Amino acid sequence: MPDRILVADDEPDLLNAAKIMLERGGYQVIEAKDGDEALEKVHSEWPDLIILDVVMPGKTGTEVCRILKDDPQTSSIPILMYTVLGREADSKISEEAGADGHLIKPFTPEELVAIVKKHLELARSKSD
Repeated sequence: MPDRILVADDEPDLLNAAKIMLERGGYQVIEAKDGDEALEKVHSEWPDLIILDVVMPGKTGTEVCRILKDDPQTSSIPILMYTVLGREADSKISEEAGADGHLIKPFTPEELVAIVKKHLELARSKSD
């Protein structure tokens, strides 16, 4: 059974690009178009890892990250934040929200699959 990755992004082209990259990497992708839908899908689909766009309508990626990391049921799910903003402050905001990693768009398929694989392996080693 492939690992299930939830990707939340309000930009359809970017969401689709991430989906294609991850599916080619062997992952099953669950899509969400905003933060509220991401929260719903986390509780209905129980993904193995979550990728959140920082800036989305409704709840932002950082808000969703905080909510999930504060909930004992979902706090162990690795969360990666991604943004077009490459400033040091943005990486710090992701870290303060509890994110396990931070990506800057655009990224290559290899970069995306490598960071996903790394964080899935880290999560498994913590749960053993």
